[in-house]
Amino acid sequence: MKIAVALLSVLALAGCVAAPPPGPSDSDLAAFNEHLLDETWARTGLADTAERPDVSDGAALDEGEWSDALADCMVDGGITSFGTSYSPDLGFSYIPADGTTEVAAEDKLLFYACVARHPMVPGGYFEALTDEQLDYVYDYYQTTLVPCMILNGFAPTAAPSRVEFHAIAGQWNPYYAVDVGLGGEQYEEIQRTCGPERPQLY
Repeated sequence: MKIAVALLSVLALAGCVAAPPPGPSDSDLAAFNEHLLDETWARTGLADTAERPDVSDGAALDEGEWSDALADCMVDGGITSFGTSYSPDLGFSYIPADGTTEVAAEDKLLFYACVARHPMVPGGYFEALTDEQLDYVYDYYQTTLVPCMILNGFAPTAAPSRVEFHAIAGQWNPYYAVDVGLGGEQYEEIQRTCGPERPQLY
């Protein structure tokens, strides 16, 4: 299907989006890391049987440095190969390299201590968006991206409410919510026509 160009509509709708709000403050980043550690500890399943490690904070690291430090810490503890899973609501969990579901308590404790060693400065895959930034992204979806997609024949599934969008930390995207799915060329063309997945935040 050839995507119709709705340039005038896009320009008119884009004018409704204000300038991006300020990014997260130091207190926002501290709250992000506190939540990450609380949820990561909860996912160990050890809250009732072990004392939560009191790990002294190291220097704050960006995502790449943080991931490297996590891997180095695990290697120092004797685990050279492992996986992780992450969600904004549930933090990190440890996945053994061999795929076993039974994880020793000492391995869970090591993983938590390594996660907690350095605060993370999110900015790419991991995000710590303020309420104002979440509202800004939501407004962009509602006033610009979704209407343009509909004009061009691609209707996303029902968007979450603003409250729900905040609750899931902005983890909804109209381009990935189209029932029929978008092929590579379709995705590239509709993105050129309607705009990026996210508005510029910084």
